[in-house]
Amino acid sequence: MMPRQDPEDDAFDARLFTTWAEALKPITPPPALRDRLMARVRAEMGDKGLRTIRAGEGWAELMPGIQFKMLYRDETTGARSLLARLDPGVAMPAHDHGFPEECLVLQGEITIGDITVCAGDYHFAAKGARHGTLTTRTGALLFLRAGRGEPVPELTNPG
Repeated sequence: MMPRQDPEDDAFDARLFTTWAEALKPITPPPALRDRLMARVRAEMGDKGLRTIRAGEGWAELMPGIQFKMLYRDETTGARSLLARLDPGVAMPAHDHGFPEECLVLQGEITIGDITVCAGDYHFAAKGARHGTLTTRTGALLFLRAGRGEPVPELTNPG
């Protein structure tokens, strides 16, 4: 009988996931499949192009302490709007930005390097900018708008 694996060994490795995802070549779905998918999207959005995502819907755990909710992806530019919910004590290593990123702190506070950003504050990272380590003592809810292909850096929860 094989020994049981440590659950920490199964932790999501965002850096590895990002590397794999970037290595995949985009494929175009067959026209009939694309038409069915787009019809479903239009049906969910209604005739007016409106879409509502409820507070409890759509959250996905990236790793313990960090959840994301995709709100919108612009199919033309690839830019996306999302929410990130960070538990107290979560940390994200320093990282570079391949595309502009906007961040509005909705609840709590985050510290990026030596800058603390609180509820109601806006933070912008230009293409090519480098963020210092991001931490949150209180936990936070963030609205993010990121460019096409902006990777999700490796995230850690130091406890």
